[in-house]
Amino acid sequence: MTCLAAIIHDGKVYMGGDSAASTGDAIEVRTNRKVFRNGSYVIGFTGSFRVGQLLQYATLPDVEGDILAHLVNAIVPLLIKLAGKETDELLIGTAGRLFKISSDYSVAEYSTYAAAGTGEPYALGRLHGSLGAPEQRVVAALDAAQAHCSGVRAPFVVEVV
Repeated sequence: MTCLAAIIHDGKVYMGGDSAASTGDAIEVRTNRKVFRNGSYVIGFTGSFRVGQLLQYATLPDVEGDILAHLVNAIVPLLIKLAGKETDELLIGTAGRLFKISSDYSVAEYSTYAAAGTGEPYALGRLHGSLGAPEQRVVAALDAAQAHCSGVRAPFVVEVV
């Protein structure tokens, strides 16, 4: 269980994630980040911490040409190789654009904001029409998810690319 929230503001992607890890009824707060920078990317993951760690420390290919085509043809095959199975959702920001890679490895692009994880509907509701500083908007969305979803826990981590 988790929540990721991201917005595009002035050509930058602001992405945040919570710190919860859960198995069944047990939940713990980890210092492992679900949102991190890797080269020209900011990446947030839901689900397996192992897959997230592999992405965090992998050498990711630089974006060349069309970003969507690059994600479909270079990043998704790397993710399949790392995950070895269907994965949970990822948010990826690069070059001022925001994408979600779904569990079936399809890639969607978002023009203003996106969220993922069990707290997604609460975060999306808070992001819709929100105003203020971008980092504060992301934290407010994560806080709304925490208030309404038992699998979302602070502290929240926000990265910008």
